[in-house]
Amino acid sequence: MHVTKRFHPEELEMNMAPMIDVVFLLLIFFIVVSEIASQDHVEDLTLPRAAQAKQEEALHDRLIISVDTHNQVWIAGKIRTLDQMESYLRVERKYRGVTEGETKQPVLIAADMNSKWETIQDIMERASKMQFWKLSFSVKLKNR
Repeated sequence: MHVTKRFHPEELEMNMAPMIDVVFLLLIFFIVVSEIASQDHVEDLTLPRAAQAKQEEALHDRLIISVDTHNQVWIAGKIRTLDQMESYLRVERKYRGVTEGETKQPVLIAADMNSKWETIQDIMERASKMQFWKLSFSVKLKNR
């Protein structure tokens, strides 16, 4: 008994719908990731210069608070008042599961060199009131 295979060209067609779905999912993923990555800092900040500074390792759980030239406080890509910043810190504590005592979460303050010291001082006082003790500042080295 001899069995012959028949060739049907329509069986070899590739269904493009799942491939298009995957392409759109990848596109959405990269748009969301790039949006999250760009929320960490404010563009056009002129950082103060320091004679000595220690390169800090990139911490994935670090909270970044930026202050621009107009003394506007930026957190997660949005302008916030100091009261909103305090509420945001409170939410961060709950998110990290910290109910009492100090939190181990580091906070980076990236302030423009032309911003008012009073704004930065207020941020530091409110952060310490919420028991965020690991504060650091973003600077540029003088020789660079």
